[in-house]
Amino acid sequence: MHDDRKDPRGTFSHSADRYLVSTDHQSGPDLEIIKKIASIRFPDVTVDVATGAGHALRAASPYSGFCVALDLTMEMLQVAREHLHGVGLENIQFIQSTAECLPFPDSTVSLLTCRIAPHHFPSVAGFLEEVARVLEANGQCIIIDSVAPEQVDSDRFINDVESLRDPSHIRSHTLKDWLDLFEAARLETISVELFERTHPFREWAARTGIGEDGISAVEDRFKEASPEIRERFKVKVADDGIVLSYTDEKGIFLLKKVNGEK
Repeated sequence: MHDDRKDPRGTFSHSADRYLVSTDHQSGPDLEIIKKIASIRFPDVTVDVATGAGHALRAASPYSGFCVALDLTMEMLQVAREHLHGVGLENIQFIQSTAECLPFPDSTVSLLTCRIAPHHFPSVAGFLEEVARVLEANGQCIIIDSVAPEQVDSDRFINDVESLRDPSHIRSHTLKDWLDLFEAARLETISVELFERTHPFREWAARTGIGEDGISAVEDRFKEASPEIRERFKVKVADDGIVLSYTDEKGIFLLKKVNGEK
């Protein structure tokens, strides 16, 4: 067990079960896209980086020859194993590893997925370099993560709130940041789809295990935000002042290695 809350293991080692049943993680158009791409390509090897409770692999595994669930946290891998084996998916190996040092030879991965995780990575650039290294010439990558607004005040607000809720949060990038990062890693962007996700506040805030004082501190940030910020994130507040929900933006990025085949 890791107690340093700035280390992602400090958050996820004691909250893995909450991510299995999380409203944010169980469903969404991103899972449908993973399923669609996998069902079209029938990849020989599918790797899910920062697998969490395994929702992305649940979408891809039925169409994949062999799958690897990779996560920094052993507790998450244990939850993912129980989840995926519980629905009859057995073609999966579970590996504990960082995202910036993928334990695969060059050009061996057919499909790589990474869902709602890069904002925790110490080096997104390092992770993407590894993605480019391990992908086959005709391999593809699907990355799903938060997209911060281009407006400086909104960008700062959402990253500050995320860090208060979860000290292992490092940064949610803007769309421009993401596209620049892909280009620098020699990953070609095939498609970008943005969608809004509404987060039930109480479930979202409590998921990382910050306790009542922590939840109240995060709630106060939303209540004290400017009208422009509250409008930007569609903050809903009940008549008694309780924050009910907020809405942010996610990006679904389909990528391939530069000079690879589509």
